[in-house]
Amino acid sequence: MAICRIIETGATPDEYEKVRGRLGLSQGQTPPGASLHIAARGDDGKIRVIEVWDSRAESEDFGAKVRAAREEVGLGGSAPPITYLDVHNIAQS
Repeated sequence: MAICRIIETGATPDEYEKVRGRLGLSQGQTPPGASLHIAARGDDGKIRVIEVWDSRAESEDFGAKVRAAREEVGLGGSAPPITYLDVHNIAQS
């Protein structure tokens, strides 16, 4: 079953781009195992990420790589809050 996860990254857009660079992800590229990746800036200027994954296990495996990359760019500390949801429907135009 596909899952959606919503991540309160606590990162600025510049920090988000640095983490993506460390992960080797180019603009418009989703992480392996993910079918959708959206990064949106909130009113506080921080990035929220919404992703759809084939499985929670794949998302958590990639999450470990993200945490290491966050450490490398100076965003260490505790893991950001993540909400997991079972996907009911996906519609795109």
